[in-house]
Amino acid sequence: MHTQAECAILAAKSVYMGEMKRFFIGLAAAVVTLAPAHASAKSSLEGRWRNGKMEIVIAPCGGALCGTVVKASAKQQAKAERGTGTDLIGARLITNIRKSGANVYRANVYLADRGMNASGTIRQSGPDRLKVRGCVLAFLCKSTNWDRVN
Repeated sequence: MHTQAECAILAAKSVYMGEMKRFFIGLAAAVVTLAPAHASAKSSLEGRWRNGKMEIVIAPCGGALCGTVVKASAKQQAKAERGTGTDLIGARLITNIRKSGANVYRANVYLADRGMNASGTIRQSGPDRLKVRGCVLAFLCKSTNWDRVN
């Protein structure tokens, strides 16, 4: 049997442990609630996009975003095969996509049918529309519009 003093100590210890447990649970909840969002929060560019001839998926790769071809017409595939021997399906045509302003991104664009790399700009004109512009030698440029595939 415990003495009255021992019982008092055990009761105080139990109360103290309960208070500490509640304190640490509260602290953990505060840390989770107040912690900043993860640095790689999903970009509005991420997802599947179509330009009529092909479809790409924009997703994280390394520290940036990349656009990888997931679907292409037979004509587009043949054109890339003739031009550079590139197997278009699975090819990363847009790499190093990085935000450079409000709804504006810079990227590297690979022209699979010509075997050339171009400096690219992506402008998001709405949640479901991109305008991708690639330039070689700063004055030979081509733009295409891409629509989000739901």
